[in-house]
Amino acid sequence: MLHPMLRPSAFARRRQSPLRFRMLRPAASARRRQSPLLRLALSVLALAAACATTSNRAQYGSVRLRPYGNPGATPAVFSVQDGRIVNPDLDVVQDADGCLRGRARNIPIDLCPAKGTPPPEEPGDKVEQWAGATGNFTLELMDHETRLRMDGYLHGGGGRQIPMNATVPLGKGPQWDALRKRPAFLALAAAISGIRGEPNDAAIQDAMDE
Repeated sequence: MLHPMLRPSAFARRRQSPLRFRMLRPAASARRRQSPLLRLALSVLALAAACATTSNRAQYGSVRLRPYGNPGATPAVFSVQDGRIVNPDLDVVQDADGCLRGRARNIPIDLCPAKGTPPPEEPGDKVEQWAGATGNFTLELMDHETRLRMDGYLHGGGGRQIPMNATVPLGKGPQWDALRKRPAFLALAAAISGIRGEPNDAAIQDAMDE
């Protein structure tokens, strides 16, 4: 047992623990200095972890999406699986009843096919309408399934809405073919990625490069 003169006082012990805590936490400025390349690497690692936990699902590949007005932005990477799309901000599956369930950021997703789907604008186009407590949107695959038009919204936190008003180009490959079968997955991914309006040449080239 330490001599009373050698034992640290209660006041000294209280002064030590916050210092240890502060030394373990990175400064806020350091966290903000993470490079876009690091954020992309972390996103890819999260996708790899998600894929490892769903080995029973077929893996079709990934798509990269970014806002049309910011071609220099780090793209959001989404893993396309059989009946699922996932990245750090989005994890949605299509259940056996045909409904979409999961999360988009902190928004719970629970959407089902709506009744009374409107007819397509052009013969051969594919139209879907989704509705539920978390949103309402209409989709149309156009131009021989090379473009997806979406119109609607998701309910966000605090009463705000995430708009779903954009046209998204589709590329070629098994991941894009899977999204043609489930275009609502692509619509949710585009909304979470901040895609709005009509695609520019850079966005079309991004889809072709996948």
